[in-house]
Amino acid sequence: MRYLIILLFLFTGISISFAQKHVTIKGHVVDSLNKKPLELSTVAAVDLKDTSLIAYTLSKKTGEFELSNLPLGKKIKLVISYTGHKSFIKALTFQKNEVVDLGEIALSNKMLDEVVIRAERVPITIKKDTIEFSAEAFKTRPNAVVEELLKKLPGVQVNGDGTITVNGKSVSKVLIDGKQFFGSDIKIATKNLDAAIVGSIQVYDDRENDPDHLISDTKVQKVINLKLKKAIKRSTFGKGFAGAGTRGRYESGGLFNMFRDTLQVSLIGLSNNLNRTAFSNDELYSQGGFDRSGGNNLYNGTVNTGGQNWGGGIEKITSGGFNINTDYGKKLKLNLLYFYSQKNNTSQNQAHVQKFLGDTTLSTTSTNDNRSNSYSHSITGLVDWNPDTLNTIHYSPKLVFKRDNSSNSSFSDNYNNFEGHLNTNGGSSSNNSHGTDFQQDFYYNKRLKGKKGASINIGHNLQYSPSQSQSLSKTNLNSFVSSLKSDTLNRQGNGKNSNFSAGLNGSIRYPFTKKLIVDVTTSGNYSRSREENAVFDFNKTTQVYDIYLLSQSTNLKRNLFTEDVKPGITYQFTKEISLIAGLSFNWQQAENKFAVVTNYHNYLFFLPTIRMEFGSFSVGYNRSASLPYLSALQPQTIVYSPLYSFTGNPNLKPTINDNININFNKYFQASQVNIYSYASFSTEQDAIVQTQISVANGAQATNFVNRDGQFSVNGSIGMYKQFKKMGKWTLNTNTSVYGFYRRNINIINGVDGWQKYFSLGFNQNFNINWNDKIELNAGGGYRPVYTSYNYGDHKKVFTDNYSMQNNVVVRWPKRIVWETKQEFNYNSQVSNGFQKSVNVISSSVALQFLKKDRGEIKVTVYDLFNQNTSVYRFTGNNTIYDVQNNTLKRYFLMTLTYKFNTLSTK
Repeated sequence: MRYLIILLFLFTGISISFAQKHVTIKGHVVDSLNKKPLELSTVAAVDLKDTSLIAYTLSKKTGEFELSNLPLGKKIKLVISYTGHKSFIKALTFQKNEVVDLGEIALSNKMLDEVVIRAERVPITIKKDTIEFSAEAFKTRPNAVVEELLKKLPGVQVNGDGTITVNGKSVSKVLIDGKQFFGSDIKIATKNLDAAIVGSIQVYDDRENDPDHLISDTKVQKVINLKLKKAIKRSTFGKGFAGAGTRGRYESGGLFNMFRDTLQVSLIGLSNNLNRTAFSNDELYSQGGFDRSGGNNLYNGTVNTGGQNWGGGIEKITSGGFNINTDYGKKLKLNLLYFYSQKNNTSQNQAHVQKFLGDTTLSTTSTNDNRSNSYSHSITGLVDWNPDTLNTIHYSPKLVFKRDNSSNSSFSDNYNNFEGHLNTNGGSSSNNSHGTDFQQDFYYNKRLKGKKGASINIGHNLQYSPSQSQSLSKTNLNSFVSSLKSDTLNRQGNGKNSNFSAGLNGSIRYPFTKKLIVDVTTSGNYSRSREENAVFDFNKTTQVYDIYLLSQSTNLKRNLFTEDVKPGITYQFTKEISLIAGLSFNWQQAENKFAVVTNYHNYLFFLPTIRMEFGSFSVGYNRSASLPYLSALQPQTIVYSPLYSFTGNPNLKPTINDNININFNKYFQASQVNIYSYASFSTEQDAIVQTQISVANGAQATNFVNRDGQFSVNGSIGMYKQFKKMGKWTLNTNTSVYGFYRRNINIINGVDGWQKYFSLGFNQNFNINWNDKIELNAGGGYRPVYTSYNYGDHKKVFTDNYSMQNNVVVRWPKRIVWETKQEFNYNSQVSNGFQKSVNVISSSVALQFLKKDRGEIKVTVYDLFNQNTSVYRFTGNNTIYDVQNNTLKRYFLMTLTYKFNTLSTK
């Protein structure tokens, strides 16, 4: 905890120093002819020396603006611009703290399509809903990647895991000249493309599948479009790297890009055994799989400890593919993406599980050894066609071929506090499967001519996923108590699964007045699910698996027809206040076929939705319905081992979920502060709850029933602040507080009870950068979880986790880069014998050479003090779990990287 206090004091001191000795400029912008205020005028302060951006803001509805925290003693250029008007430009220098009122600033008309003043190198232009940043105004170091450029943009936050938010809203896509770049993985572009190739950065709402703006402004995601410099559009560029280290560690990869005006071709490949799936040899923190350790995870469900793979381990990854974009004129865009992936995982773990049954405590210690191999080929296409300004057609097919092999061996000892050692249970299992996934999505939007805001939408989706599998399971139970007999199982399962669904939907949206819009959406969907598993016992006489077990085999089928009609309205009270409401009439006809019985169900659900929007604030309510999983309905008992069995319940009802949510997201341009909050309350009617029959000898049987009374409350609030650049210093901070309260129903040995979870935690992060020479990213958090029960001895369980992350980068002397990263976690409540704290420190030093620093040799030591492990505690039902996984240990690695860039004159 003292580390977090130190961080908070450091953050406070730095914030105070950044807040001192600043100037504020204010005024109001009007049209020179009619004196009407010009809302959303761009007001930018630029460094007169290098034209880099210092600060910017937008004028209010009244034309007023206020640009604060400007530095003293620096020559700046104030540029005020508005679409179709001449810009106001004024050089200023401030020598003392003051508020400068420029009064009325009149902009005269000029015939321009947009605010672009290239001669003055204005860093920001605004056209409708798009903000465009000039890359030249945001200085980056030589050899910087796109991610470093994005960190310098106002309102843009790049998180430690590579995800990005703009003004508090998450970024869903990063495009290259409006085209997809290796699908939805934004890190491939941001961590591997050089910032020097980017001419400008556009940011706008992701309304590709929401042309009618049905998604709330507080929830809509953002798109970042990187517009390349003209010369780069006819070039070949990329990089390759290879490295080798101790303990057999290695990495290699390459990225090749060939751009020819409207044609983009990219090739990518990588292979490593460093638990790193992302294509970036700079993600030192990801090495060792520490970000995959589960140390911060909370699980609230019961986990089967019989051969359970808890995650973690050491993974070898080999993958590669290509991405092709091409334009046919200005109306048709095509994309083709192929990707191959091979993953081999080896993991070992040990667990200590405590289960409470009244005055009896069952204790299990177990070890597991898991190995898995997966292979997949994925082909994705995309067709975007805009035949005219009123019609849009979008079609995307995807085909995946996959194969998976896994094996597991486990051993466990079971005890209770009265009888001592109950039994030992050892076993092994394996599974081999292969399958194919095909899906396609079609979308058509037509804006009706002559009526602004009127549109027709047609959508179609289809998915087909057949697969086959073969599994082997062997268990050997050695019991030391009379209430449970020793037993062995040796079985084989041959499975066939398939899922097919096809749907068609259409909607019409029509504005009857300027304030009232009416829409009607209708859809139909058919789905077919099939789950077959033929189980055989091993025949000692024939030495093959030929004893068919009808009672353990499954043959499940479901045919489901769904029809939905949803009328709705949108009423705009003011520009910022609106009401969106609708009522869905949802019909579902389900036919469930089991081995010996078939049942039919017809459901009619009334599902209302309503949302009020007040600019940056929204509050909404919605109801949804979900059918039980087919496997939960099967009317038979499946025995997985002598200790574990499951019985389905064909009488399960659908679950009705009611949800209320509140969102607030506001970005203040003048102070570069983003305040965000979220809260939700959710209840379940006829929730599907697991029942558990547990006995003192360690055996357990489960079933499912419906119950009312489950609910959850979640919430968070946070603030992200970008301080104005002070000389060569920049500072960003992010503070958040989050919490949840959940009430789950548990039924143990026929007694209904509840389990309550409560948590209130916080995170604090900040980033300091000095002239791109020294960079510090630091953060910490604390998360306690309180769990209580109302059955047995009313036991209460407390778990907590302290975490701290620090990253220091020093680029000195020239062409030398030093980097150190620390990840600290402390779990105070884990059981004896498990490591409570983990402190992983990794360092690297890199030497850049060749012309334009295109070559780099890097030496890395991962986990300097050889402390890495994955330990965590969580609760579920009446059970506490302590788990420790194997992870990568200390190694040294040397990596050579070469970048290339060749311009084409053809």
